[in-house]
Amino acid sequence: MALDGVDTHFDYTLIDCQPSVFHLTQMALAASHDVVIVTEADIYSVEAAKHVYEFVVQRAPRDLANPTLAVRGVVVNALTTTALQAEQRDSIRQIFGHLVWEPAIESRTTLAEANTDMLPLTEIRTTEPRAMYELLSQSFLKAVPA
Repeated sequence: MALDGVDTHFDYTLIDCQPSVFHLTQMALAASHDVVIVTEADIYSVEAAKHVYEFVVQRAPRDLANPTLAVRGVVVNALTTTALQAEQRDSIRQIFGHLVWEPAIESRTTLAEANTDMLPLTEIRTTEPRAMYELLSQSFLKAVPA
């Protein structure tokens, strides 16, 4: 009811929440139609993602009076090229299966490293992230109906 009339001119309204599943996140879930879980490839983030998934599947229909709420995708964020991160990424794929969207979002440290690199921020120093976000947008549009 809180969003009635507020977002009628938009195809999508994105609500960004902490994965805590505390009351503010629960209110956002109650007002939502679909959920996209964003997680990092580390054990604590994966556990939080599992907790959010289980909450949506098991408790949202009863506790939030939102029986149609569904997890539509899982996005891996801030991925680095370490072996441990690759292992955790594979674990996320095993846990969530077809819900995992590709590609994973690579860690971007442009701002943090700009001072030591002595390059302007406009200088391309990493692979172009635009294509990565375009692919994720396509996954979003396929998974979440307008």
